[in-house]
Amino acid sequence: MLIDFFFSVVCQAKIDLAFVIDASGSIEASGRGNFKRCLNFVKRLVASFKISRKYTHVGVVVYSSRARKVFGFNRYINKRLLMKAIDRIPYLRRGTRTGYALSFAQRYLFRGRSRRRKQVLIVMTDGRSGDRVRGRAQALHRSGIETFAVGIGKNYDIRQLIQIASTKRHVYLARFRNLPNIVRVIKLKACKGTLLQSDFFYVNHYQ
Repeated sequence: MLIDFFFSVVCQAKIDLAFVIDASGSIEASGRGNFKRCLNFVKRLVASFKISRKYTHVGVVVYSSRARKVFGFNRYINKRLLMKAIDRIPYLRRGTRTGYALSFAQRYLFRGRSRRRKQVLIVMTDGRSGDRVRGRAQALHRSGIETFAVGIGKNYDIRQLIQIASTKRHVYLARFRNLPNIVRVIKLKACKGTLLQSDFFYVNHYQ
């Protein structure tokens, strides 16, 4: 008997899934259309989760020199409307203050959220932050927020990415055009520990 194990495409889990998206001037300076590629990455990742009132909720902060809450976890529970909202995320330009954006996300996205839901934060940046990130990232970690750091392009600061992420295994690097290649592995790791029985199935082959 040969048993093949397959993970379903969509993660069905109770997760607060947040994105902190770098929208600084260097994103488009390093290649026209790069910010759209970042948003497409977010959409691909969101598409791999079951979005509903019961399961995954999504929140977004976009930042450069300042940070802006685009929408919170309770705003969109319909995947189609959520995808349209992601397409409308504004490109801000200016500098990069990732540390400030981390604190902003903790305060304006995660504060008051139920601990019954797994809390996941995906931080995307293409450059070195102009402010400190270590202390603000540690505050997220102490709060139980599983944090991924995605370094995009060529000019990210690997030391800062390691500081941001929950562990070194939560750091991912990609060129703008290769972002789709890391969607599956991030989805699986974010979903880990919360999988329901309906998230996988077995196919048995009898010889």
